[in-house]
Amino acid sequence: MHQTVCIPLNICNMKRCLLIILIFAGLSAGLAGQDRIITLRNDTIVCKITKITRNEIQFDIVNQGVNVSARLPVSEIYSYAFATLQIWEEGKTYPSVRTVPAGSLRIGLNGGLGYIVSNTDVAEEAMTGFGIPLEKVREYYDNLKSGWYGSADAEWIFNKRFGAGLKYKFFNTGALTEGYFNPGDPFYLYYTTYRENIYVNYGGLLLFYREPLGRNDLFSLYSACSIGLTLYRNESEAFSQAVLITGEALGMDGTIGLEYKITPSVSAGLEVSAFNSKLRKIDFTDGETEQTQELEKDSYENLSRIEFSLGLRFYL
Repeated sequence: MHQTVCIPLNICNMKRCLLIILIFAGLSAGLAGQDRIITLRNDTIVCKITKITRNEIQFDIVNQGVNVSARLPVSEIYSYAFATLQIWEEGKTYPSVRTVPAGSLRIGLNGGLGYIVSNTDVAEEAMTGFGIPLEKVREYYDNLKSGWYGSADAEWIFNKRFGAGLKYKFFNTGALTEGYFNPGDPFYLYYTTYRENIYVNYGGLLLFYREPLGRNDLFSLYSACSIGLTLYRNESEAFSQAVLITGEALGMDGTIGLEYKITPSVSAGLEVSAFNSKLRKIDFTDGETEQTQELEKDSYENLSRIEFSLGLRFYL
């Protein structure tokens, strides 16, 4: 009697063990090779990652028994991980591939305001010597110091954060005043207009560095330094006579900026730059005669300025 009861119990236990083994085998087969993607919304997608590009991650996922291929832009992904065991165990986690890859071309375009930081005391004294009131002279040079600024740069990112390339900058400002001038004639005063329109072009070699901020790499700080050639052009007019003044000199530029990534390929940025250049020699002509003048050290034409700008950056 005892044996007849024991046999069905053993058979029942064996069936239960077999059922448990089959369940775990099914789970192992279902989870084998499964990877994981975590989005910026903190959603977790269990899938099989098939391809990773600069702009997106492609993966396969089982939806109601059907294998579906899908993709997500890297701008929506926080991190991703690969399975390491046949039964799920979290493998190494990788950050989003939003970091700028080595071998990328970065193109930046900026526009804003520039302010010349040179001292104008000597020039103001010379203008007041023609009988122009001091307040009009100061207003004139305040207008002449500030102007529009634009730049373009292109650098090759060769080590994810470091790059080298070329930079171009343009600055334009102008001012005018009118009134009675005394050119030194004891008998006459002249009512005339005095104006200047200044153009400064610069081109040089550039070294670049970028540092990502935060876990998502949406923000980054960058800095750049450049050295090159400055070209100066001043179209001036006084006593109804036009004079063109030109010159060239060595120039240096330093930039610090903050960048926000809109898409993996486009960013918006705010930057502050300091430009330094001084003319030691100028050429001027009135259309008939030309003359070159070496400037004294205390009379160098200082083109140094501070610039504030906004712009876009493109990663290709």
